[in-house]
Amino acid sequence: MILLNKIKIPQTYKTFFIILSIVAIIAGSLFYFKLDLNNQNLIETYMDAYFFNNESSSILNILSFNLILFVLIWIFGLSMFGSIFIAFIYFVKVFLLSISVSSIFSLENSSGALKAFFYVFPNQILSIFIYALLAIYAINFSFLFFKILFQKKDVAFKNIFKSYNKIFIVLYIFNILVIIYQVYLNPLIFKLVFK
Repeated sequence: MILLNKIKIPQTYKTFFIILSIVAIIAGSLFYFKLDLNNQNLIETYMDAYFFNNESSSILNILSFNLILFVLIWIFGLSMFGSIFIAFIYFVKVFLLSISVSSIFSLENSSGALKAFFYVFPNQILSIFIYALLAIYAINFSFLFFKILFQKKDVAFKNIFKSYNKIFIVLYIFNILVIIYQVYLNPLIFKLVFK
């Protein structure tokens, strides 16, 4: 998108989020297998509810929750010290996804890989990608804000701020589409495949 090209992102930020994603995936997997049987059963119940008893009314809860996370990331992007919180929110999102996928593999035996695929692809992958983009731009904006205030850098702040807000809106719209797929289509496809 042309909009995303208006703000230059250092390669180190992208590398950081790739490493952070890998660490979160590993941590989530290890955490799941350290849980006791009761907690593993709770996760299994949640996964069954998602695939077989998903109610369309839950879309409002999911949209609200995602909007809160998006706004939090956006707000932390306006803070000089918000990068830590942005990275933490992203880490938790990937961490929870890793726990869910680990539970599918563990509890579903031979069909676990296929069920995990339908759970992750494409909605969860797209969701993580959207959050990663937003987090990267938020952290970049946070550092730009720091440079403007303390290093007296000559930066076109108004133009960058407008682009930052537009990126937030565009990514949230894409995220709404992903959520609609997650709530309506993904469980339907799952039911057709695993009758």
